[in-house]
Order: sequence, then C-alpha cells, then structure tokens
Amino acid sequence: MRESILTICLATVWIGIVCAQSDSCAGRCGDPLNSAFNCQCNSACSRYGDCCPDFSVYCQEDNCQGRCGQSADFNRPCQCNPSCVTYGDCCSDYQVTCVNGGGGSTPGVSTLAAAIQDIWNSDTNRMNVGTDIVIDLNGNTKLFSYVNEAFFSRPTYQAFIALLDNYDRTIGRAESQSSAESTEINNFMNLLMSSEAMTIGMNFLISQGKATASSFRGLVSELWFNFYSRSSSSSILDSSGFEHAMVGELQGTSSVSGFHSWIQFYLQEKAGNLDYTSMVSQAEPNVKGAAFTWFGAPKGKGSFFLGTSPECDLAIYTVCALMHPNAKCNFALNGNSLSVQTWDIAHKAGNQIGSAYPAI
Repeated sequence: MRESILTICLATVWIGIVCAQSDSCAGRCGDPLNSAFNCQCNSACSRYGDCCPDFSVYCQEDNCQGRCGQSADFNRPCQCNPSCVTYGDCCSDYQVTCVNGGGGSTPGVSTLAAAIQDIWNSDTNRMNVGTDIVIDLNGNTKLFSYVNEAFFSRPTYQAFIALLDNYDRTIGRAESQSSAESTEINNFMNLLMSSEAMTIGMNFLISQGKATASSFRGLVSELWFNFYSRSSSSSILDSSGFEHAMVGELQGTSSVSGFHSWIQFYLQEKAGNLDYTSMVSQAEPNVKGAAFTWFGAPKGKGSFFLGTSPECDLAIYTVCALMHPNAKCNFALNGNSLSVQTWDIAHKAGNQIGSAYPAI
C-alpha cells in the first residue's frame, strides 16, 4: 500500500496533489473507488464505511433542488430518485423536496411521470434497438431480422422465458400449475422484486399510499399470477394477468387476445407460430403496434415496448395498474407523451390485471 501511494504521489505531484491529502476529500468528491487512497469520497463510501474523515465537510453540501427523479449520478455526493431509499444514498432533503413536494417548484418523484422515467433509466438490461435488435417493418411475415440472444441468458430474461410455456393459450380451457411451474414463478418473482425497476415502482407506490413494503410482493404476485375466469359467466379459471398480457391468448381461431411482450413476439415468430403482417402504429421511445397472426388467428394490433427487459415492462405496468386501474395512465417518457392502458377484472374481487399495454 505504501509503495502504491508513493507512486501516485510521485506521478501526480505536477498537479499539486501531495501524500498528506490521501486522507482528505479535498478535490476528490465523487471520484470513483481508488484503493491507493486510505479512504474514499464518493456516495458509496457511506454504505461501505470507508469515507474520509472530512467527507461531510467537502462532499455533503448537495441537495435535491431541481434534481428530483433524475437517474443516479455517482459524481454527486447524494441522489434524488426513488432508488436512493433502497441504497441509502438520498440527499438530506429528498423526502421534503421530492416526495412531499415541498421546498421548491420541482414536482419531484411524487409524480407518476418521474417515477416511470426513473424505472426506464434503471433498465440496464434493455436491448439497444438498431444494434441488439434489428427489425424490418416491411418484412415478409418476419418483423425481426436480428436479436442478440446473449441477453436471454441474463437472469430475468431466462426466468421470464421459462414461464412462457406454462399456459394453455385457448380461452375457456382451465389452467393448472405444476410444482415445477410454481417454482419457476417463485424464481421469477425473486428476481423481479430484487430488480431496481420494481424497487423504484414499489417505493413510488408506497409514497402514494397504494402499497406497503410488507405486502408488496404478495400484491404483485396476485396482480400477475393468480388465475381467474376471463368470462363473468364462467367459473373456469382459464386466465391470469401474466398469461394474457405477456403470453397471449386465443379466442378459438377467430382472434388473438392480449399478447403485449416483444420477447414472446420474437420467440413465437422464430418458432414459426407467428406471422408478422404490418406495422400499424409507432411511438417513441421504441413503442410498436403490430398486426400479426398467431397459430392462424389474427390480431389487428398488438402493442409493446421494444427491447425493454421483463422487469421494466412489469414495473411500468404494475405502477399504472395500481395508480390508474381501468384507465389510461398518461406520462412523459424521454420527452415523449405516452399512455399505458390497464384493465382489471370487474367480476373478480381483489387485484387482478385483465390487460396492460402501451396505448398507441
């Protein structure tokens, strides 16, 4: 250690850094981890207990004025988005400025738009359209020209894809769930609930009185995975929120119902079960509304976010379903006006997602 510090001191003496400053945050606030120094001066040091003694003097003079809902900036000593509650690096005025709405004109993360933007910004598993995903809007039965399937080995993708073959696609046929399928759901839920996207969604919903920390996992599981009857006149448990929105369902051979996952679209197209017809509508950022046939049944338009991770999709839809059930959930995303439509099951008591999709 003494040799490495000496090397740094000798190498940087020309810009005025001296060895005595290795225990100080003077001029170092927000610097990335540097094991050559005895202590650190970035926002993570509070969590790891290795801050320099004068960290609070030099580096904790920041606040959330004008920063509410912005994605994490690790060059700043503290953060102002919902995930800072989870990571313990919120600025001291975060609650007052961003959650309660006091201390200035900034609307803060108490707004739905700011929360969804933060979910979007957190999606490090999102594929880049144009490089990881290439589509052909004029394709002959094929929308996708290329997908970087290396992403599918990432935990949330892998667990999500494992669920897609667990359902009977025909409406009116009773669903069943094996112990292996229950294990797959539990595995996906573990990953979903530990994702930053769903953590942001949870913190926002708690701040709005729509959920509690202790019951949130059960609420999400009920919304997406509890079986119910899609028809009010039937007692057959033939559907669920996940099956309808993420997998898709068939009304015989007459029509496709639901089906709002780009991942399922790609995999079914690749398997030869789905033929792309045309692109009906589009919106930014990367929202598509495609016409297609699935097992011979037509869908006039199935809309979906393109390239998003499973955790991002479910976090956005969960927030909208609880904030604006049976209605359009309006927000701005990357400067674009968007809406997500959610429906619940009117004849079913409790929280059940009937459908969820971008309304374009």
